[in-house]
Amino acid sequence: MIHSKGYWQIFSLFGIFLLLGSFSVQAADNRFKKATIAYNDGEYQLAIEGFESLARDGLSSALLYNLANSYAQNGQTGMAILNYERAARLAPGDSDIRGNLELLRKERTLFQEEQTVSQRFIRLLGLDLWTILATAGFILFATCLLFPVTPRLKTTTRRLVAAASVLVIMASVMGIAGQYHHYHDAVVVGGDAKLRLSPFASAAASGSIQEGRLLTPVKVHNNYTLIKDESGRSGWLDNDEFMFIAY
Repeated sequence: MIHSKGYWQIFSLFGIFLLLGSFSVQAADNRFKKATIAYNDGEYQLAIEGFESLARDGLSSALLYNLANSYAQNGQTGMAILNYERAARLAPGDSDIRGNLELLRKERTLFQEEQTVSQRFIRLLGLDLWTILATAGFILFATCLLFPVTPRLKTTTRRLVAAASVLVIMASVMGIAGQYHHYHDAVVVGGDAKLRLSPFASAAASGSIQEGRLLTPVKVHNNYTLIKDESGRSGWLDNDEFMFIAY
C-alpha cells in the first residue's frame, strides 16, 4: 500500500517532468523564432545554423522547409534541394514545398523529367501513409471474409466492401513500390562534383555533375559510389559530394 507521502512524491515528480517539458518546448520555440528573425533580416547563414540545431532535436516538414529556404537564399542549391525533398517526404501534399522546389530547379536550370500520371499518383502520399492505407485495406478485407452474414450485412454488401478493399490494397502497394524505389535517392551537394570512370581518386573524370541534381546510388566501393542521375548518365562519385534524402 502506498502512503499519502508516496502519492505526493509521485505527483511532485510528475509536475517536475511537465515543467521541464514546458521549458524545453518554450526554448525550442524561442530558437525557432530567432532563426526566423535571422532569415527575415537576411542573415541566412545564422538562420541555417539555428534551423540545423533544431533539426538535430527532431524533424518536421515546416522546419525542413524553412531550412531549405535559408539554404536557397544563401546560394547553396544542393542543400536547399536536399531539404525541400526531405520536407516533401514528410508532407507530400504541401504545395508550398513542391512549388519552391520546382522554382529553384527551374532557376538553376536543373534537368527535371516530366512526371507521368502514375508518378504523380505515387507522390500523393509518403511511404508511411501508403503503408498505413495498405494495412487498413488488409484489415477491412479480412473483416469482410471473417464477419458472418447477418440481415444487416448482406452478401452483396460484403462483396462490394471486399472489392473496394482490394482496390485500396492494389493502389497502396503501387504507392509503396514507387516510393521505395526512390527511397535511397540522394542529392549532389558539392559545388564541383566530378564523375569518374572508376572508384579511385586517380581515375579520369568523365565529366562534372551539377549541384542539386538527383541521384540513384547503384553500388559502393571504398569512398566512391556508382550513381545514375535523372538523365540516365552514370559514373563514380565521391561520397562526400552527395547526401541521401532519407534522414
